[in-house]
Amino acid sequence: MATYTVKQGDTLSEIAWKYNSTYNYGSNVTEAYKRLADINDIDNPNLIYVGQVLKLDNPKDSSGNNATVKKTTNTTSSVVTIKQFGLQSGTDRTVFVAWAWDKKNTENYQVIWYYDTGDGIWFVGEDTTTTYKYHVYTGPSNAVKVSVKIKPISKKHKVKGKETSYWTAKWSTGKSYYFSHNPPTKPNAPTVTVENYTLTASLSNLDINATEIEFQVVKNDTGVSSTGKAKIVTSSASYSCPIAAGNKYKVRCRGLKNGVYGEWSDYSDNYSTIPASPQQITSLKALSSTSVALDWKAVPDCTGYEVEYTTSKSYFDSNPNEVKKVTIESVTTHAEITGLESGQEYFFRVRAVNEQGNSSWSGIESIVIGTEPSAPTTWSSTTTVISGEPLILYWVHNSEDGSSQTSAELELIVDGVATTKTIHNATDEDEKDKTSSYTVDTSVYTEGSTIQWRVRTAGITNVYGEWSVQRTVDIYAPATLELVVTDVNGAIVSTLNAFPLYVKATAGPATQTPLSYHLSVIAGSSYETVDQIGNTKYVSAGDAVYSSYFDTSEELLVELSAGNIDLENNVTYTVECTVAMDSGLRAEASTSFDVAWTDELYEPNAEITYDEETYAAYLRPYCTDEDENLVDGVTLAVYRREYDGGFVEIAKGLENSNSTYVTDPHPSLDYARYRIVATSKATGAVSYYDMPGFPIGEPAIIIQWEEQWSSFDVSSENEADDSEQPAWSGSLVRLPYNVDTSEKADKDVSLVEYIGRKRPVSYYGTQIGESENWKVEIVRGDLETLYALRRLKIWNGDVYVREPSGNGYWASISVSFSQAHCELTIPVSIDIVRVEGGV
Repeated sequence: MATYTVKQGDTLSEIAWKYNSTYNYGSNVTEAYKRLADINDIDNPNLIYVGQVLKLDNPKDSSGNNATVKKTTNTTSSVVTIKQFGLQSGTDRTVFVAWAWDKKNTENYQVIWYYDTGDGIWFVGEDTTTTYKYHVYTGPSNAVKVSVKIKPISKKHKVKGKETSYWTAKWSTGKSYYFSHNPPTKPNAPTVTVENYTLTASLSNLDINATEIEFQVVKNDTGVSSTGKAKIVTSSASYSCPIAAGNKYKVRCRGLKNGVYGEWSDYSDNYSTIPASPQQITSLKALSSTSVALDWKAVPDCTGYEVEYTTSKSYFDSNPNEVKKVTIESVTTHAEITGLESGQEYFFRVRAVNEQGNSSWSGIESIVIGTEPSAPTTWSSTTTVISGEPLILYWVHNSEDGSSQTSAELELIVDGVATTKTIHNATDEDEKDKTSSYTVDTSVYTEGSTIQWRVRTAGITNVYGEWSVQRTVDIYAPATLELVVTDVNGAIVSTLNAFPLYVKATAGPATQTPLSYHLSVIAGSSYETVDQIGNTKYVSAGDAVYSSYFDTSEELLVELSAGNIDLENNVTYTVECTVAMDSGLRAEASTSFDVAWTDELYEPNAEITYDEETYAAYLRPYCTDEDENLVDGVTLAVYRREYDGGFVEIAKGLENSNSTYVTDPHPSLDYARYRIVATSKATGAVSYYDMPGFPIGEPAIIIQWEEQWSSFDVSSENEADDSEQPAWSGSLVRLPYNVDTSEKADKDVSLVEYIGRKRPVSYYGTQIGESENWKVEIVRGDLETLYALRRLKIWNGDVYVREPSGNGYWASISVSFSQAHCELTIPVSIDIVRVEGGV
């Protein structure tokens, strides 16, 4: 339940309106305070007392509307119920009482007030009747306490001719109020003094009915910086607290007695402290060989500054007679000091001043008056410049005495011939301390020339300092690049009819050597095509269909053919080349050509043989025309289609003949599926054939390792016979048993917990982490399988696993099994983790 305790000076209407936005007592002040009076069973809203606890909650009925507050009733007792009693808000001698009484036929109420002057004798202050259920009484000035009692008076009616009361009530129990419990009255604003870093607030001649004073110190009119209490001793109270320099403070106070606070006093005036210390000297530089200028950051609430300087830093604390002072009687943050000795080092510090005193000193800065500058910092716009292009030389004046650059001397040595130029600095205050520069016209120099340059600068003394490091800039002619596209006969190609294609890039001039080339071929329009496997791919205008780097210092000659680039008929391509030279220069060139050739479609095919001993497949790919003659000018490739729809390359670049066989050591055990691809050597056109599944029907799991296989040629044998070459060798184990499997995927994921979030954020990598566990019972008498498993157990490498479902994959595998005597089977556990592999 939310409550509010009445303080001195409160009214019910002010309290109701203050909390109306929270509890919705009514649409205006009158409705609000009447509603709050109903909630607290107050008959007279004008009568509340200090210390009274008011309920603020606005109860709702079941429909959500404001509930009707039941009045306190007294229908059975013969004594009134006193609901409220205390000092009336806003007074110091007026006490009020309110009561509850709901018996019918009540005429009025007799109220008797008593007062006691401190000697234990009660005097009747007032004896009266009222028809209201409340009454007020102002005690005399010499009263230390008052008491009240109330008795209801019944109406009368005639009974057998006599006036008879309907009922007879009793006096209420006396209720007393001590004026010593009055809240403290409002004090005057405190007196405030500030001395260095201490503030003191005090009050005297106090007569506010309090035993303590609470002081509240406010800093810069923004927030409370300190609060403290002080006991009242001989009608006075005082409070001190530390304060920070460079601020303003004001204080207010209030009385406290028996845990009851009085009203806050008015604030005192704002009082300034001593100023804060200047943070730093921001600029210290020589104006001449005998004078300096210094600047510092401004300090608020100061009236001036003091600058001290000396020739030894230790003199500030140990020898004040050697320290000189300059007083700035304004808030300007600039001082100029003259009469200094040239070549002498001086130390400076600053402090702020106001009517409260002096701040602490700033940090100490030093300067040597009339010192030659150190060597300037230099750089150039480039270290390699093309003849005719601008060359900008830059430098920064490195002053030792803080003075600005007055002039610079630039030495240029070109091909051994030296010249010196004097450059006078700008005099504008905003420009003279900026980076200096000089532009060299390189058009007057030839390729191979070398410019050596250095700079020295002078400050306020006009004496030049040391030379900078000598820097070198090489001048070259522009790098060049000639780019041509030719056919096999060396003729320039503008329209390509057949592969191969040759790109030739020649870099120059001869005085520079190429370091590397980058060659790319860019499609001029968008199109759809197929890749070398036969899968559809999309090329957008501007895509590079070829891109390669070449590290060579020679002339570049690149052959492009169907094996390294895929071009589309009726599309324009741009060849772009960039060369990087040892001079640091680069050159670019480009040329275009159109593709216009006759697309040829082929019908490749293959013969398949399956070896039930090695579980390998042998394919003889071929491509024939409609007369079943082998087609010239094509190369063949064989791809195995996996269970997930992807392709694995078995062999490519095969010549089209009747004698070439390809070995697939891992065909799927349900159906062997292959794609045969024919590629035109002349145009790169791709044709493919997806062969129907070749039934294998192997019911067991096959695990193979330590394998070797190859394609083979039977041209020296009868083409109708199988090859006798060993096409596959290795180790394998066949598991024709029931296998219990469990699978899981340990994904590559990081869960990061962030402050302010209820749950972690997940970040996924590329690893799937697929693994399985197989459990199988091997018949004790199957010695061949057990022998193979023992060999597999010690194999230190990947294996290829094939399942009867057609699934096949490379894996890292571990085998464990145990034998127990008298058992007919041997339990075997195989842990499998899938890995990336080859064929």
